[in-house]
Parts: sequence; structure tokens; C-alpha cells
Amino acid sequence: MPDMGRTVLKRAFFRLRDAVITESFGSLSENTKIFAMEGILYTLIITLANNNNNLYASRLGATASDLGLIASLPPIVGMLSLIPLAVLTDRMHNKKPMVMLSAVGLGFMYVLVGMLAFLNTSTVPFLILLLVLVNVPMSLYNSSWQAFFSDVIKPVDRNTSYSFRTKMNTAVGIVIPLLAGGILALASGSGKIFVHQIYYWLAFPLALGQVLFLKKIKGGTVHKKSTLRLSDVWKSARTLFHSRTFMGFLAVALLVYCGWEMDWSLYFLAQFRYLHMNEAGISLITVLCAVTQFLTIGLWSRLIEKKGIRFVFVIGAGGFAFCSCFLVLSLILPLTPGLILYYILQSIGSSAYSAFQISVFQCLLEAIPHENRTLSISVYNTVILLSNTIMPYLGIFFYKSLGESRNAMILSIAVIGTVRIIATLAALIRWYRLRGKNIDPVSEEKPES
Repeated sequence: MPDMGRTVLKRAFFRLRDAVITESFGSLSENTKIFAMEGILYTLIITLANNNNNLYASRLGATASDLGLIASLPPIVGMLSLIPLAVLTDRMHNKKPMVMLSAVGLGFMYVLVGMLAFLNTSTVPFLILLLVLVNVPMSLYNSSWQAFFSDVIKPVDRNTSYSFRTKMNTAVGIVIPLLAGGILALASGSGKIFVHQIYYWLAFPLALGQVLFLKKIKGGTVHKKSTLRLSDVWKSARTLFHSRTFMGFLAVALLVYCGWEMDWSLYFLAQFRYLHMNEAGISLITVLCAVTQFLTIGLWSRLIEKKGIRFVFVIGAGGFAFCSCFLVLSLILPLTPGLILYYILQSIGSSAYSAFQISVFQCLLEAIPHENRTLSISVYNTVILLSNTIMPYLGIFFYKSLGESRNAMILSIAVIGTVRIIATLAALIRWYRLRGKNIDPVSEEKPES
């Protein structure tokens, strides 16, 4: 009798499991599931390697100025190489090979970054150089993947597919940062650097895993291949910049990105120096933020279906402004209550980051023409990369000019918060002017802010 009871319970459990799987995955296309799995591996690379660049550099002797250079210089090489590689990508019948090549290139570059700690001489200049070069495959991956995704997934399915991929990536961000930070916190002395090296070396096998998944994706073949030549790029870019649809989106997106990028290095310094957070603390806040993002992605996705991507984009921009305001408050308060407040409000405010993630890419695809998509995406990414080279170092410049103190940090974050509030208002105005309108980027008859 007990055996029969256990059998019934097992059957009930497996039926419940199958129902959950069917509910979560059953309605998704095969390509959507594969894109999600490939995205998980890419997220692991970013979480283990790219997100720990500042800690790794600091342990190798990097100063605050060096951290500013690490944030500002890498986009330059990516920016210079992106357009030529985009022309080459657009001339392909299928962009899948370029996505796979860039993924492998990124993994290989991070292996070299991990090897730097073995040098007996000053490693910081070489580290900055390699992190500059890392941006070439990373930028190429982002632009070619975005174009490949738009070729494979139909417009009507993009919100569901991209939201699901983002949700799975965020789920990885809940567990891995906590484990990675915990391991770093347990290590001591030179052992911390060795752990960083292992994280960088793992990037290459993870990139090979991406390739295996990308090979399984069906479709993406463009029957009418682009004949665009490198000499035609300027003419094509001029046409794009004369598009009110594209320029309206670019102006607002650029303002949001500028406000976000200004504190890339400052946030780490605020956590490390003034809130006295160690690796475990930084990993914990990363996990808490990932949890709130994971829990709200479904909400933002449903809101996109009801209110549109431009409305959710406003929420994402507002989240950045909110985070700056409460960081200023956390720094003003005494350490213990300030740190507690930081953990609570950072977790809440970061939920809007997932709204930004799933809306900004869809807003971009809405605003660019159908021909030469990789080039259009690369032009957009080049402009954003240009802001990457300026804004992080500008934030560090404010901080250093004001004296590199707690008060200097508070004033710097306050300036950044003001920029973010202005960006949110610009996004709100754009949404209000275009509410209820379907944008056709091919036709310039329709108004755009």
C-alpha cells in the first residue's frame, strides 16, 4: 500500500513537472529555445569574465584613472572595426557564420586576458590593450547577432522570443554571480588573481558551446544578398541619418545611454570605497538585482503587448534615474543604514533594467529599414560606442576634479542623476507624441520626435 502511494505521488509529480514545462516552453519555437540556450552561455562569459574586469585590474595594480581608461578606450577599436565588418556581414546570405566567428574570437581574447597575470613586468598597460581588443569580437557579436535574430524570428514573435531569452539570461545572473563572488571571497592573496584567471579561461569552452547551439538554428538565409560596398557606406549612413524615424529614436536612446555610461566606473568605486562592499557583497547585490529583473520580465513583456515597446522604454529610462537618486541618499547616510538602504532600493530600481533590455532592441528594429540591417545596427552601435569612449571617463573626470572624496562621489552621482532624469523626460515625450502609431521606417511620411 505504501508503495502504491509513492507511485501515485511520483506520477502526480511528473505530471505537474510536464505541465510546467509545457506551459513555459511548449508554445515556444525551436529557434527561440536554442537562442535562449546560446544566450545563457554568452551570459556566463559576460558574468565570469567581463563583469570582473574592474576587480581583476585593481588587483593587478590599476588606479582610478586606469579604471576610467578600461571603461572608455575599448569601444574605440570596436567602433572603428564595426562598420567594415558590418558591410561584410550584410553581404552574406546567412549571418550565422559571423556570429559564430565573433563568439569564438571573444572567448580566445579572454584566454589571453587571463594569461596576463603571469607577466613579471607591469601588466596594467597590457591589460588595457587587450581589453581594448576584446571589444572587436564583442561588438561584432552584438551587431551580427541582432541582425541574425531579426532574420530568423518574425516580427510578430520578437517580443516573446527576445523576452524569453532575456529571462533565461537573467536567471543565470541570479546564481552565477553569487557563486563566483563567493569563491573570490574565500580565496586569499594571489589565489584571488588565479580565480579570476580561471573565469577568463572558461570563456573559450563556453564560446565553443555557443557555436554548437548556433549551428542548430534553422533559417536566417537572405535570398536577396546585399551588394553594398565599403565605398557606399557613407552614402548609406547619410540616408539613415536623414530618416526622422531613426534619428528620433537615436537621439533619445543616446541620451539614456550617456546617463547610464557615466557611472560605469563610479558605481564600482562607490561600492568598494564608500559602502565598503567586498566581493561577496557586490555579488549579493548583483544577485538581488537579477532576481527582481527575472521576476519582472514577464510583466514588462505583457506590458509591451498592451502599451507598446516605447512605453516600456520610458520605464527602463526612469529606472536608471531612480538608481542614481537612491545611491546619492545611501552615500549621504551613515554607513550601516546607507548600505541597507542601498541593498533594498538598488534591488527595486534594477527591476526596470529588464524593461530597458527588452524594449531598446525592439525599438531599434522598429526604427531601422529592412535593407542592410547589419549596417544600420552597426551605425547605431557605433554611435553608442562613441558615447562609451567619452561618458565613463567623463564621470571619473568629475569625481577626480572634485577631490576624489565621498562628497565628490555624491556630487558626481547627482550630476549623472540629473542627466538621467532629462533622458527619461525625453523618452516620455517621444512616447506621448507617437502613442498609438505604427512606425514604418521605410516611409518617412509618418512623424517622429
